[in-house]
Amino acid sequence: HSQRTGRDGKPLKWFNLGEWVAPGETIPDAMVHTFYLWYCAGITARTAEILGREEESRQYAELITATWQAFHKKFYDEENGTYGNGGGNILALRMGVPEDRYDRVVAALRDNIEANGGHLDTGIFGTRFFFEVLSENGMHELAYRAMNKTSEPSYGRWIELGSTTTRERWDEGGSHNHPMFGGGLVWFYRNLAGMQADPDQPGYRHIIFRPLPLEEPERVTYTNRTSYGKAGITWRNGEDGFEMEIMVPVSCRATVYIPATDREGIFEGGIEIEKAPRVTFLGMEGGYAVCSIGSGKYDFRSGD
Repeated sequence: HSQRTGRDGKPLKWFNLGEWVAPGETIPDAMVHTFYLWYCAGITARTAEILGREEESRQYAELITATWQAFHKKFYDEENGTYGNGGGNILALRMGVPEDRYDRVVAALRDNIEANGGHLDTGIFGTRFFFEVLSENGMHELAYRAMNKTSEPSYGRWIELGSTTTRERWDEGGSHNHPMFGGGLVWFYRNLAGMQADPDQPGYRHIIFRPLPLEEPERVTYTNRTSYGKAGITWRNGEDGFEMEIMVPVSCRATVYIPATDREGIFEGGIEIEKAPRVTFLGMEGGYAVCSIGSGKYDFRSGD
C-alpha cells in the first residue's frame, strides 16, 4: 500500500500520526513512515521466505536495502552527527547506521538523554525501541535509569499517579487505558532479564538466555508459559558472584550466555562448566561464557 501511486503517477501520501505525543521535540512524519516501510518489508521478506515464495522474498529484500539507503541519505545531519532528537537516533540505530557514523550517533543520543535529565524523549514509535536500543548499544545503565524515573515523562510517573495500565500521554491528559506505549516494556524480559525466543526457531523451541546484569537490582526474574511448557530465568548479581537459574521446557534447547571474564570459576550445579554433564561449553564471547543446554533446570554460577 505504501508504494502505490495515484492517477498522476506520484506516490500516494500515507497518512500517519508520526511520533505521536512525544514529550518534547518530535521527528518528521516521513521519518516514521520510512522506518516502518523498512521494518514491515523485513517482516514480509521473512514471511515470504518461510512460505517458500523466493521471488517475493527477493523483491522485499531489495526494498529493505533501498529504504535503508534512502533513510540514511535523507535524515542524517552530517554537521551535527545526528538524526535528530527524540526518536530520530533511536530509529536510526534500530535500522543500523553506517559504521563511520556510529560513534557520533551514539554520542548524540546519549547527550540528548542526559540533557533531558536522563528521561526518554520519545513518542509511541521511538519508545517501542528506546530501551532496547540503549541496552544493545552500550548504554544499558542509562536505559535502567530512564526506566526507573518517577518524574515526567516516565512510566514511574504514571505509577505515582495511581495508574495500573499504560496511558496515551506522558502528561496527565488523554486516555488512561491505552496500550500504545506498552512496547517499551519488552525491555524487561528481552534485555534486563535476558530471555528471548530464537527468531529462527519460533515459539521458544530454541531459547536464548543473555542477561545484562547491573549492580542495583539484587534479583531479576522472568517466566513465560510457552507452548512447550514453562521457561524462565532468575539471576542475582552480588558480592559472591553472579548466579543464574534457568528453566528450559521439554523438547526445547537453549543457548546460555553467562557473564564472566574467563572460563575459570564457572559452575553448573556445583560442577565446573566444562565437566558439567548436561552442558556443552561453546567458548567465550564478548564477556560471556557461552553454553548449549537441553530441557531441564540449571543453576549456573560465575565469579568468586
